[in-house]
Amino acid sequence: MRVLRHLADTLDIEQTLEAFPGMTRKVLAGIIHGVTGTDQSTWSTAVLSVDGAARGNPGKAGAGVVLEAADGSVLRIGEYLGEATNNVAEYRALILGMQKAAELGVSKLKVRSDSELIVKQLNGQYRVKSPHLQDLYFSAIKAISSFEKVTFTHVPREQNKEADRMANLAVDAMGKVEL
Repeated sequence: MRVLRHLADTLDIEQTLEAFPGMTRKVLAGIIHGVTGTDQSTWSTAVLSVDGAARGNPGKAGAGVVLEAADGSVLRIGEYLGEATNNVAEYRALILGMQKAAELGVSKLKVRSDSELIVKQLNGQYRVKSPHLQDLYFSAIKAISSFEKVTFTHVPREQNKEADRMANLAVDAMGKVEL
């Protein structure tokens, strides 16, 4: 069963959907959860911790995501982004995490980030003034529409260590990392 769970966690969703044109993400998620024996409702509510890392600003960057279901199931993902600013990495981590949550059928999502800028922009407290962040902001807004409810909370850096670790592991590996 652990082998099937691993396959389900690491398969390329986009390639699978392209190979089966009539299939939706929701149907695919149901199939994955049926095969692996996990209850899709496990992921109906989740906490998403995100962080971006840039070594230099801009510099080599990574996105870190930790997605936790109510039953304690956890997905950890890091993705190398190439050259980017820290704020770009933060937004890319958020978008990556929300996409993964949507694939799993999450309907209620609590997002935690140590980026005060991102949290305040998405809560409507700050405007998005920087032109290079506007497209990412609108991508995040579009991703939010996949959920019934999304909340954004700013947390101290010390409470976001796992997402930070995943972002930095991705930069070290210069690729995708899943734990």
